[in-house]
Amino acid sequence: MYMKRYIFLLFIGLLALSCKKLIETGDPKNQLTTDKVFADSTSATAALGNLYAQFERGFEPNFTPYIGLYTDELNVTSTGTNESEFLQSRLSVTNSTNLGLWQVLYAVIYGCNDLLEKTKSSPEFPASKVTQLTSEARFLRAYAYFYLVNLYGRVPLLLSTNAKSNRQAAQNDQAEVYKQIITDLRAAKQGLTEVYQGSGKTRANKWAAGAMLARVYLNQKNWAAAEEEASQVISSGLYLPLDPVADVFKSGSKESILQFWTQQGFISSSANLLPASDTSLPAYPITDALYTSFEAADVRKSNWTGTSIVTTAGVPETYHYSAKYKNKEASSGSPEYLMALRLSEQYLIRAEARSWLGRLPEAQEDLNVVRHRAGLLNTTAENQQELLEAIAQERRVELFGEWGGRFIDLKRTGTINAVLGSYKNAWKPTAAWFPIPQSEINYNNKLIQNLGYN
Repeated sequence: MYMKRYIFLLFIGLLALSCKKLIETGDPKNQLTTDKVFADSTSATAALGNLYAQFERGFEPNFTPYIGLYTDELNVTSTGTNESEFLQSRLSVTNSTNLGLWQVLYAVIYGCNDLLEKTKSSPEFPASKVTQLTSEARFLRAYAYFYLVNLYGRVPLLLSTNAKSNRQAAQNDQAEVYKQIITDLRAAKQGLTEVYQGSGKTRANKWAAGAMLARVYLNQKNWAAAEEEASQVISSGLYLPLDPVADVFKSGSKESILQFWTQQGFISSSANLLPASDTSLPAYPITDALYTSFEAADVRKSNWTGTSIVTTAGVPETYHYSAKYKNKEASSGSPEYLMALRLSEQYLIRAEARSWLGRLPEAQEDLNVVRHRAGLLNTTAENQQELLEAIAQERRVELFGEWGGRFIDLKRTGTINAVLGSYKNAWKPTAAWFPIPQSEINYNNKLIQNLGYN
């Protein structure tokens, strides 16, 4: 399996990442030299695998628990400085976790740019291989920029490996970043086919690009385009029917559109979310606000959350935790891969888009597909406002703990200040954006800090 061949690359990459600024150099040490990486298509594919791996091993393990703390999804039972700042939604400009998120996303972007430049200039590569590799690289670059623009707002749009220009790159407006994201995803969708490369669904195909386009268009309130992209993914028929709730996050999930492969067979972040036993203290228990938001008959509550009763000095205390992924170590059951895109989200995207377009009966149908899988009856929402509220609630319980969806949803719906302002005493509207890491500003004086962090 090609994934196994990039573990060495990944180790080198993440080691270098911990101590290098990602916009600081034109040729970071987490990339092999041209003659080593692009000697043949096998090496180029291994370099591509390294980029996928940086999401699974470098970004998501920190992003999932910390963005949960930042919103109203997770608590923490033992706080350090980083955890406290995320829990209070009061990040300092020197927060090391925030710096790590920024750096790993730009590491992926640099790697994508490097792959795009050097693969296209490799005459020994067949045209079909060039198209495959460059299309996947553009997908991953768009995926990285989607999180950068949602976390930081205005960010440098780096589309080459040119050291001189990258070192002093100014920030681009969000509209420019989104334009490039859409350009990359459209190119990826055109260049990729329905066929998955390698084993499983661990590399992007045509519909992964389409599913990501649907998510992006929803963020931009382009309802017609979001509806169209989601419809194409659903109508492909490749991901139907929706899995039983208990099977959604397994490596063989039918509804998965893209999963990031895991060498160890378990999700790195789940090792922090799951307690050692049902009498052990979970590091990041889910909040009461999230736990009580499930309807009584919702089977997701019993399948995707767990309960731990911890007794201290003879006094028992109950904690609930996220249990979408079950494995805590390599020997645990069937292997699990990290879910990146899945069909139920596409139904909810289409339901929301159709609600805004006034196609209410169709929106109800899409919402009910997800509800029925959860063991629930048809929605009682009838008018547009009721449907939008019902869809927002469904997104909360269906997609919790997945790639910062709650944070992004609250921002795009304009409800973040109302929701988190009532949930957190220290919440300020400026917290809707993370600070640009101060070390990056120190290096590049063209970077302007986000409001509220000066």
